[in-house]
Amino acid sequence: MTGSISADALGRLRAAKAAMQKDADIREILESRDSVVDRYGPQFQPGQIEQIDEKVLRSFLLIENNKHWSGLFRQSNRICADMAATRAALAALVDESRPIEERTRPATDIKGLGKGIITAILLVAYPNKYGVWNNTSESGLIDLDLMPDWPRGASFGVRYAAINAVLNELARELEVDLWTLDTIWWYLSGDKEETEVDAGTSLTADSPIAQVAARFAIERHLHDYLFDNWSQLELSRDWDIYVRDGEPDAGYEFPTPIGRIDLLAKHKHESKWLVIELKRDKSSDAVVGQILRYIGWIRAHLAQPDETVEGLIIAARGEDKLHYALSAVPSVSFKSYEVEFRLKDGPSFEEFSRP
Repeated sequence: MTGSISADALGRLRAAKAAMQKDADIREILESRDSVVDRYGPQFQPGQIEQIDEKVLRSFLLIENNKHWSGLFRQSNRICADMAATRAALAALVDESRPIEERTRPATDIKGLGKGIITAILLVAYPNKYGVWNNTSESGLIDLDLMPDWPRGASFGVRYAAINAVLNELARELEVDLWTLDTIWWYLSGDKEETEVDAGTSLTADSPIAQVAARFAIERHLHDYLFDNWSQLELSRDWDIYVRDGEPDAGYEFPTPIGRIDLLAKHKHESKWLVIELKRDKSSDAVVGQILRYIGWIRAHLAQPDETVEGLIIAARGEDKLHYALSAVPSVSFKSYEVEFRLKDGPSFEEFSRP
């Protein structure tokens, strides 16, 4: 594998490794490694994980305890719905008497146990052997042209074995542990919510930019809200978030070489895909070009010849330029959303004290 890791890729990773040491939040993540491994590693070992307490598993899925991964908790209820089956699947997962290609299968059969959780458990159980495969690390591998190839229809275990070989080789080249490598991917991704502000713009409390920033802060969870509450949305009547073997959340921030698709869905009854692009404030016609790129990539690399690909832009509102652009692109539609925040009068003392 060493020969296929370009000098440019290693250079970018080494630069990120050095630069992230200046970030206090990053240092906290790095320094948490031993405490997390010491707390959960023994619980994830063969002979112990077969009896793992549900409360322990749920606690690991919370970022305040795992110190590293923020989205794992979303699958808690599904993972813990049948603890007997989950314990058996996890026991198979950490059983190193079998090849990794085989022992991941029982875990992927448990609803909610996707690649991010499976590989996080493996890393904590065996910190020097298994790297984390999630959307962030996958995006990094794609961006650096390090994503391995595998046959169409390859199982989750085969795909992870190939990715893990790359992650281990990178860790050796960078002289870091796999926990630190996963932190480098996060740092490179720039996954920090930001509002773009022109240089020199004044951020007074009543300025338009300040108002946008305030609204952005309220709306920043739009992406997670749509994913977590998909079944309650009108869209869910016809569309399911895309899933694939071992990846129940594959359609969430779906990584491609040309960027991440916010949400990717498939039609329940028809041969159609839906690319969803979210904009937290108003949207201009620039987003049309962006979503068309994603549509083109899905058509070329994921959709079958008889399947169509559509696009949906969701934003608070759209500029006139956007609507004129959309009028010329029938395959892309637009929906607006509203965020409401209200203060209501509380009950009077008489009402509050009433039995």
